Amino acid sequence: MVVVNLVYGITLPLLSLVLDGQGISKTMIGLSIVAQACPGIFLAKIMPRLITRIGAGRIMQRATLLSASTMIALGLVQDIYAWFPLRFLLGTAGAILWASSEALINELVEDKWRGRIIGVYGSVGAAGFAIGPLVLIMTGTGGFLPFGVTAAIIAIAGLPLIMLDNAAPHDDREHAVSLRRIFRLVPHVMLSNLTYAAATEGFLAFFPLFGINIGLSEARSLSLLTTFALGGVVLQLPLGWLADIVRRESLLLACVLLTILGKLCLPTLVPMDVAGPAFMFGLGGAEGMIYALGVMLLGQQFRGAELAAATVLFTGMWAGGMIAGPVIVGAGMDLLGDTWMAYLIAALYLCYVPVLVFRRKWAAMTD
Repeated sequence: MVVVNLVYGITLPLLSLVLDGQGISKTMIGLSIVAQACPGIFLAKIMPRLITRIGAGRIMQRATLLSASTMIALGLVQDIYAWFPLRFLLGTAGAILWASSEALINELVEDKWRGRIIGVYGSVGAAGFAIGPLVLIMTGTGGFLPFGVTAAIIAIAGLPLIMLDNAAPHDDREHAVSLRRIFRLVPHVMLSNLTYAAATEGFLAFFPLFGINIGLSEARSLSLLTTFALGGVVLQLPLGWLADIVRRESLLLACVLLTILGKLCLPTLVPMDVAGPAFMFGLGGAEGMIYALGVMLLGQQFRGAELAAATVLFTGMWAGGMIAGPVIVGAGMDLLGDTWMAYLIAALYLCYVPVLVFRRKWAAMTD
């Protein structure tokens, strides 16, 4: 899963910087990211069947090869219009890997260990985001080199998939599962991923441009993104342990509120030499846990074909957020200025808070 997050950790800042250097507007950059997000929605109906009939191992192997080859093509043809179909293919590979891996992990883990195991899973995913900007610092953002290095890392990291069992994780009939019913059962979980994706993808795509606007160098902005991701690597482990001993919905609300506060403080604290990295580290841990808690809540609620369907819908929510977030943040920055990035992201989370607070009333209404 480092592969999936590595791809997003590299492509969002890298492609945004490349396109910005070509004079492309931030609104157009946001629309380019939409192409990478769309597959998560388009595949939602057929993904459970692919997982159960083809087998997670085989489908993940093919998705890894698709991801590596698409990165090479992106590096060879650096044109925004060519990048639309290529980013669609890259998003297809990512959606397949995400849904397959989460279904497998949630199916196998016992609930008493779920927080800790998903904490490790989230930590590994955050490591991919951390490696992404770090790779860009070493390779630079110009030319083919960052794309070629990323493709090589993807190919190497995909080798362990050869050992993965190709059998279907369960034998239930996935076509009988209603995605609408799944959503009605856990709307707060699904919308948490929609919001998290919108906020995170907008942040990853535009933070380097935000940093440059407030006086940071490109290298400094990318290093702070790495520090942000490292917070998710380290802090999700103790937070995962905490999720096994407290109410997970309460912990989710606490992480959302801490993230809102952090985004509001971002323009003030980020430029500071010592406080800036420490702040980004803590923010990365709190915000990253929002995603991990969503995965945990799905695993404690569903099993079998329902879990596969719920995981695919969860990935589809990510895709929806990835479509909306960069477009909203990019257009808002064009309209209000680059320094508004943090406030726009805080506003996204604020819109989600009532859903989480009043989730029981919502569930009663849908019943």
